[in-house]
Amino acid sequence: MNMNAEYVLQRIQCSRMDKQDCLYIVQQLMDIAFYVRDKGYVALDSYVQQDVRFSDPFLKKAVACLVDIGNDELVEKVLDYYIISGNYTGGQFFKNLVIEETILAIHRRVDAVQIFSFLVPSLFGLESEAAVLDMFHVYMNQRRRGGRR
Repeated sequence: MNMNAEYVLQRIQCSRMDKQDCLYIVQQLMDIAFYVRDKGYVALDSYVQQDVRFSDPFLKKAVACLVDIGNDELVEKVLDYYIISGNYTGGQFFKNLVIEETILAIHRRVDAVQIFSFLVPSLFGLESEAAVLDMFHVYMNQRRRGGRR
């Protein structure tokens, strides 16, 4: 069992506010992607488990899968099962889908700049992609100035 397009379309309906509310998790995913790039997978799990900013249980589970499972298909299947068994809809479904797709891209070693310039904004759609891109540009400027981990 996996999430097919019909299943996703039935559950992903969310408002612009739901998408806006999800931007904080994108910020956390940026931290995770660049942490993996800079320090590797080994230290990632303890970084996420110990930092109070990472309080979302699905995000923590997704990071554990990223660190502990070597097979892309299995990571996707496990995260799909967690989403399906949670019976999420609307904003919660959207947030978990953003987490899953980003974690899968990190697991597949897609460049973080590509993830946050193209993949994640596409999940938010044309009307909300500018907010994600703006946030990413601010994030990258902070990294260049040494303000991000």
